Amino acid sequence: MELNGSFILAVLLGMVVLLLFLVFGIVIFRAVFRRTRQSPPLIPSQDGHYEVVGKRVTCSHCGNNRFKPQEILLNTWLLSLLRIDWLDSSATVLSCDKCGRLNWFAQEEVTDDRLR
Repeated sequence: MELNGSFILAVLLGMVVLLLFLVFGIVIFRAVFRRTRQSPPLIPSQDGHYEVVGKRVTCSHCGNNRFKPQEILLNTWLLSLLRIDWLDSSATVLSCDKCGRLNWFAQEEVTDDRLR
């Protein structure tokens, strides 16, 4: 049996596609089932104050204690390259109302439903 060039090229192309699917599968599996560190929750009050581990969060620059929360995506180069950034972890950033300084926390904000 004689092998021609197009058959060998098709087999090599199939192997490359299979390898790419394997790499994508591993990346997605690791991103979805990544073990996350348990952190104490950010507990908001009605007037824009936040507590972590029973202590009110204050700005280390101006001393203010009122913040606006925002969720920030923590991108990794590989998931950004593959354009699947949504699988990356996120962090909550509290922005000081007075000076704008950012305070980063590796947990999500707790809503009233989760406090009960």
